[in-house]
Amino acid sequence: MSGSEQQPDASGAREANSRGRCMCVSVSTASYGLPLENVQEVIGPKPLTRVFHAPSALAGIINLRGEVLPVLDLGRLLGVESERNGQGEARIVVVREPAGAKRRAGLSVDALLGLLDVPADGLTAAPSSLHASLRSLVLGVIPTTPPCAVLDITSLLAAPELASLAGAAAGS
Repeated sequence: MSGSEQQPDASGAREANSRGRCMCVSVSTASYGLPLENVQEVIGPKPLTRVFHAPSALAGIINLRGEVLPVLDLGRLLGVESERNGQGEARIVVVREPAGAKRRAGLSVDALLGLLDVPADGLTAAPSSLHASLRSLVLGVIPTTPPCAVLDITSLLAAPELASLAGAAAGS
């Protein structure tokens, strides 16, 4: 199959970056897929250093092998409440952009659910009932039970809720 990989098809779903696999994670009662090509690693719970005056979606920062890594609360970024509600230990999935700015961040999730194959016929379109701001972060849905919304990591790292962080980094 040739052509642009991020263009909507006739059904409104964008093609996944690869027809490969996604790491399925849970936040609250929903399942989200992270394209495996964007997942660098999964790390266990680490103490976070809070960043004052940062957006609420920034859970904090950690030292990952000598490099400062921002950790984003995926639930807050997506507008859903985490089942942990600030309690319990979250897993951190380190994601990166495959090209372009090559930004990296940790995503704080409630649980790891495993790996899912992207169906041969691709992802189904995100439901029209999904809020427009969230729909822009979703590549499509893997029709499993429960359904797994596959997230666009590049769009997630460029979310408007994080714009003040980009401005602070540019001003440094």
